[in-house]
Amino acid sequence: MVRVAIAGLGFMGKMHMGVYGSLPDSEVTAVCDLQADTIDLSALEPAGNIKTTTASKQDLSRVRSYTDYGKMLRDGGFDVVDICLPTKLHPSFAQQAFDSGYHVFCEKPIALTEEDSAAMIAAAARSGRLLGVGQCLRFWPAYSEVRKLLQTGPYGRVRYAEFARFSSPPGWGWKNWLVDGAISGNAGFDLHIHDVDMVLYLFGPPSAVSSRGVPADDGSFQHIATLYDYPDKVVASTGGWICTDSFGFNMRAFFILERATIELDFSKEPNVSISPQGGARYALPLPSGDGYYHELADFVAGVARGRLSGVVTGESAAESVRVCLREIESAGSGLKVPI
Repeated sequence: MVRVAIAGLGFMGKMHMGVYGSLPDSEVTAVCDLQADTIDLSALEPAGNIKTTTASKQDLSRVRSYTDYGKMLRDGGFDVVDICLPTKLHPSFAQQAFDSGYHVFCEKPIALTEEDSAAMIAAAARSGRLLGVGQCLRFWPAYSEVRKLLQTGPYGRVRYAEFARFSSPPGWGWKNWLVDGAISGNAGFDLHIHDVDMVLYLFGPPSAVSSRGVPADDGSFQHIATLYDYPDKVVASTGGWICTDSFGFNMRAFFILERATIELDFSKEPNVSISPQGGARYALPLPSGDGYYHELADFVAGVARGRLSGVVTGESAAESVRVCLREIESAGSGLKVPI
């Protein structure tokens, strides 16, 4: 049984708690949040931007609650610290967990800077503990099944690919931290990094990026759009949270291959459809569960065996940070930026 402590009981902390309760080989034994009134274990319905399929089935009566992170680490009784805090806090909280002898699962983005990303990876290596990062799109069935199709190549090479996520402004974050560029990087970093990571997972690093964005008052970007330089295909992505409040959230992707067109769109049923050349359009069969469930199931299994699967690594998460920062640089300067 892998025992877990969760730091931060906002949208993602409650989401993760529900997932751990659905996994047969994990148990949440402690939670920590700065605000005592946030630690309401009777209300685990997360209030965020996406509906998911996971729900908690665990007995929460024995979960210990803390407002002091250091005390929780000293008291122990768990194997993993799951960090669901504002991004600016990831490096220091991860470092404390590694120094205390725990494995760490950290929400995405891994950190706000390349330097902090590297420091977290180094801290994991020094401690001999495992570091997981919540780049959940790599585990989301719609995206992972499309990746299998692209890898096996039944419809030929990708000629064009685009990725998008559109959202109303996020009003669920503690003190509205998600729109504070100094804490989250704003949508051009916090939201957009999902699609940056998927571009890298599918196609590897581009040679350069060209971006434009909708700036916030603090100079961070509320929305960003990017063209990635690849020699054999056109790849684009766009994302942000400047949609009207009644819009909600949607994520989608679109691929034109030599012999098929693939549409991935979470506002439609089915979520993924294939339109082959000379054949009838069909729905791509998808496994049950969502990306949050599959990423944590993968991490728990990795901790149990002492080795992670490698689908997401600290290094791959850091590379997504690096490319995302180059896009922000390009959007700020109006120039193409090499990777």
